[in-house]
Amino acid sequence: MAKCPSCECPIGVPLWLGTFGDLMSLLLTFFILLLSMATFVTERVDAAIGSIQGALGVLEIGRHSEVAPPMPIIALPIDHNVDSPTALNTFASMITEFSEMTKLSEGPAVRMEEAEDGFIVRIANELLFERGKSEITSLNGQAFLQRVAVELKKFGFEYSVKVIGNSDGDPLDKGEYADNWEMSIARGVHVAQTLARNGVPARILSAGGNGEYDPIASNRTPEGRMANRRIDLYFFAANKTRDSFDENLQKTLGIPAIPTQGTP
Repeated sequence: MAKCPSCECPIGVPLWLGTFGDLMSLLLTFFILLLSMATFVTERVDAAIGSIQGALGVLEIGRHSEVAPPMPIIALPIDHNVDSPTALNTFASMITEFSEMTKLSEGPAVRMEEAEDGFIVRIANELLFERGKSEITSLNGQAFLQRVAVELKKFGFEYSVKVIGNSDGDPLDKGEYADNWEMSIARGVHVAQTLARNGVPARILSAGGNGEYDPIASNRTPEGRMANRRIDLYFFAANKTRDSFDENLQKTLGIPAIPTQGTP
């Protein structure tokens, strides 16, 4: 066997290795001292272990990753408002469905508009009445009012509805009514009575008429006169006071305020 030739190699380990070993010993001693002075909270350790195991998909039964208990769920009261998206969507869908079922080809016989404190459903008089009459003879008109009553009853007493008759500027032929104003009032009352007969509480209904004094289009064209001949169903929050409603209705429909006697 070959032997290592004689050389002048130093006896023992290299100097750098001894220094490295001393450094590792000191670091180990340092961590041992830290561990001996540390304190552990069992609950936090268990929570940390549960979080790690849950993240890895191996959460065991009995481990909880929540450090703090969950906050209690508090039910807040629901604020019912007449012009909420739910109410608007309900009646908008009803109007669209009715128009498709009856296949109205001469423009929208029923449409909806938003107002300050609610919304207005405008029904063309041609859908409900014969010329110069206030009785509802149209089967489609009766069906639509029945559908309005069904939807309105779902909301209980959250709504109040004012039924307002309107007409164009053409004078009436000699007949049952003296003028358009009288006829529009009779039409508004008949529509309100029809809703009441279909189960709508009478206490949330009121009726009236504006005649030709609240046009929404020009009476100089046939299209404008057709738009002005209508029944307005004004839906507003039931918690509104009557004075507030009348004031807002006058602003919405352009009716001048009439001061009462004794008011300065």
